[in-house]
Amino acid sequence: MPLPETTKAERPERRDTGLMNADRPERRMAGGGPWDSGKEGVALGGSETTAQVWARQFPEMAKRYSWLQSAILFPQREVEANPTQAQVDDPEAITQQIKDYALSLGASDVGVAEYDPSFTFAGREILPHTRVIAFAMAMEYDLMMDIGPRSQEEVHRVYFKMLDVGVRLAQYIASFGYAATAHPNGGELAHIPYSYLAGLGELGKHGSLISPKLGSSLRLALVSTDMPLVVDGPQDYGIDDICSHCNICTRYCPSDAISPDKQTVAGVTRWYVDTPACFPIFQQLWGCKICLAVCPFNGRNVLNKESYKDLAKVMNKEKTKEGLLSYLAQSTPQAKDNPILSRFLPGGSHAKDALTVV
Repeated sequence: MPLPETTKAERPERRDTGLMNADRPERRMAGGGPWDSGKEGVALGGSETTAQVWARQFPEMAKRYSWLQSAILFPQREVEANPTQAQVDDPEAITQQIKDYALSLGASDVGVAEYDPSFTFAGREILPHTRVIAFAMAMEYDLMMDIGPRSQEEVHRVYFKMLDVGVRLAQYIASFGYAATAHPNGGELAHIPYSYLAGLGELGKHGSLISPKLGSSLRLALVSTDMPLVVDGPQDYGIDDICSHCNICTRYCPSDAISPDKQTVAGVTRWYVDTPACFPIFQQLWGCKICLAVCPFNGRNVLNKESYKDLAKVMNKEKTKEGLLSYLAQSTPQAKDNPILSRFLPGGSHAKDALTVV
């Protein structure tokens, strides 16, 4: 039976956040994603060759983390509520208690948004929930900047950890007698809109959330519930304004996929990334992440500050994406076997067409 589409009239009333006219998102990676050499992969901009590169380079530890998520944690993400429901007399107190518990499990930052069916992926079930807890988890910046297999292991370690946190947080909420569902990648809900509406940060020019606390070196996850929590709401941290004057991610993107100007997409005027341009490079560069790594907001995070200074010196010296790729090629042991970085080793082409998809 087809699921009902939500009309704008059915959406919860809230002040205009720039998302009022948003269409329900459609999941573009519904099948194999980077592994897919068929219709989905081609539609995203990849090919059989780039999918083979992804599969060949995918680290063994990342495979284990993926297995832990899909086989062990994902089946536990929907939690049946305790039949004895606790009465919530102080919503602010219980909200802080839930946030503190999420932080104790390993989340780096936590906020609460109002549940809005507009941000449920098309074709997925609209849940009878009223709140969404969004949380961010910091990635190890040095590993993310590594660009090779260690960076991909770090991404999947954090995805595994976030689903682990999400499941345990959902279980904790359910113990109070309220329904709760954890939403990792592949869940029903879109992470970035809810994380913005929960006050965790703002959308950056590179198409990912930028946190005033963590910069761009982070991943996001959600837990939805019917527990009556206090909503934080979106915050203006000045990030959007800074992005409008900053072009560092645009300059260093290997595939020129980051638009310098906003575009209206699915009813929302926002920063835009050209997925068909990005995706084949993403497949061949261990998930890339260069745009996240070069973001100056990483320098504001006390944990990343010194490492970002080192990268900033490299960018100041190299000036171009080709120069940065040459630096990364020489610092990545696996570069000689990589179809992108090998071209930037001594004796490689170093030409502007070196990023042509193979």
